[in-house]
Amino acid sequence: MKKKILIIGNGANAYALAKNLSSKHEIYVAPSSDTIAEFATCLDIREDNVNELLEFVMENGIDMTIPVSQIAINADISTIFSNNKQSVFAPSAKANEIVSNKTLAKKVLYKLRIKTPKFGIFEKQNLAFEYIKNQPVPFVIKTNDSNSAAVMTSAMSAKNIIDSTVIDKNKRLIIEDYIHGTPFSFYAITDGYKALPLGSSITYKHSLEGDGGQLTGGMGACVPNYKLSIDDEYFIMDNVIYPLLDYMEISGNTYLGILGVNGILSDDNQIFILGWNSFMQDCDAAPILCSIDDDLYSLFESCIIGSFSDEIDNIKLKDEAYVSVVLNCKNKNNAENVINGLDNIDESTILTFYPTVKKNKYLEFEASYGSVLSVTGSASTLSKSSSLAYSEAEDIDFVGKSYRKDICKINQ
Repeated sequence: MKKKILIIGNGANAYALAKNLSSKHEIYVAPSSDTIAEFATCLDIREDNVNELLEFVMENGIDMTIPVSQIAINADISTIFSNNKQSVFAPSAKANEIVSNKTLAKKVLYKLRIKTPKFGIFEKQNLAFEYIKNQPVPFVIKTNDSNSAAVMTSAMSAKNIIDSTVIDKNKRLIIEDYIHGTPFSFYAITDGYKALPLGSSITYKHSLEGDGGQLTGGMGACVPNYKLSIDDEYFIMDNVIYPLLDYMEISGNTYLGILGVNGILSDDNQIFILGWNSFMQDCDAAPILCSIDDDLYSLFESCIIGSFSDEIDNIKLKDEAYVSVVLNCKNKNNAENVINGLDNIDESTILTFYPTVKKNKYLEFEASYGSVLSVTGSASTLSKSSSLAYSEAEDIDFVGKSYRKDICKINQ
């Protein structure tokens, strides 16, 4: 039966979710997006305007609201909607602090004795300067409330970042060891008590081939994660997911929704946990969602109404492989930067657009500086999926196009 679903957010992950659900359901999305408007009804309502969103949901008979946007979740849309007897699939703002507050996340990892890179948290420059004097390079600097991170190759280069961050932005700094290995994401769905895995991806965070350059929001991903064994996945469920859920329940902030784990499988096969996500990341949302062979709406609903623990025993995954390649635009002069070749893309290829893509007056999509779109290929093997994704990526063209050439090149 077709349902009315409101998705809050217009990032690439919200696009991927809306596109996935639109094959069976009537989809509404806020805020508006030129690319999402191709297959869903877009609303001109801000992500944090919870009262207006609630009014729309109640007046239009929306069956379920799925906040993907961190802005909406941190505005406590989940609690407000639940208090008004509206079906919503997302953690409360308080529960989501494990995602939005990076220093809290590191402290909880330490408290629960979950292996994480050695770190320090600082509010004052002089203490941060003292810490990095003896810090082996490279090391990573990130702030308390941002998903961005910078890899530092010297203490001198780090000082400028420390100065500008602490003085100008008044933010706490996290300085942690850089772990050499394979970055991954691991996702589970939970009602706050029981959790089941949704799959794992290898995520390519570095801007350059061979894991060079700076860390980004993601340059690509492959699913399934061939580097993690079944035993590794059991280990993550038993030693990372469930300890956190138990901690959240005891603290009175039961976590409902999708719980993502950011980690690194080190070169010596140790698992290090970096932090958490409240939904799939932009770079791996499409392949993870496409790999799920269960009805998403039914899964989400079972968590909301409380039947998940009793009725759902496993999540079916497709016997397919998916590889996503993110195309970026390095051209800062974005005037009339039309994206060519979209009409020639094979129907089986999955395109996922970032919100920077806009329609011009001729109804053509145009690229802007930054991430533009991801191209996801699917096949029986990862190598075939990678070849398909790259073949289609080559046919898409715009000024300043850039992408990594080594996503899921297993034999390299």
